[in-house]
Amino acid sequence: MTATLSSSEIAQWNHLPDIHDVPPLNDRDRACLDAVRDVLASFDCLDRFGVNLLHRHFDMAEDELLIEQVDEAGRRLVTKPVTVDVVREQMPNAYETQWHWQRDASGALAQICVSRCFPGNYESPGHANKHVGW
Repeated sequence: MTATLSSSEIAQWNHLPDIHDVPPLNDRDRACLDAVRDVLASFDCLDRFGVNLLHRHFDMAEDELLIEQVDEAGRRLVTKPVTVDVVREQMPNAYETQWHWQRDASGALAQICVSRCFPGNYESPGHANKHVGW
């Protein structure tokens, strides 16, 4: 089975501001994070989900996705872009690990997966039967 990816899921970070252009957290942000915390607590999901500051460090090509690569022995987790063609066949087995929301052309909010991890990937030594990266 081949996964279909929306154009929002490919090069999904390019619309975000560069990390150097993101202002530091302020009181309004802290109030928002408190509200998110309260929602997560009400669903008993504080140990399942967290929050990230949305930003980018570089532009991604139109055919790239972010993939988590795990080196358990070296204690490293790297998120790197790969072309969709490299992982297309493995997409049904991927763990979605990060999301954000974008408005589509009609203004409706869509939840977009922005990072994935793949089980049993050869590029993640020591992780053959565990949740691993590409």
